[in-house]
Amino acid sequence: MEKYFLIQIKRTNGTIEKGVVVKDTADAVWQGYHAYLGAYAYGKDSNTDYVYAAVINVDGVELEHVCWNHTQPEPEPTEEA
Repeated sequence: MEKYFLIQIKRTNGTIEKGVVVKDTADAVWQGYHAYLGAYAYGKDSNTDYVYAAVINVDGVELEHVCWNHTQPEPEPTEEA
């Protein structure tokens, strides 16, 4: 059986939404993974400050994940000598 699971979590205006999407093919799960990140992470949605997405196969193996947390401060640049 070929199935993939896309885990989606986001915090928008302080409200956390979560879900798991079942996909039948690798291409479908990767398209959904990148579409979710493209729609909500990296400042795309100014009201969303946290996004987590992961891809898991039918055996429970995590193939990839990303956690984007805009609430974390950017590291200060350091001066090189």
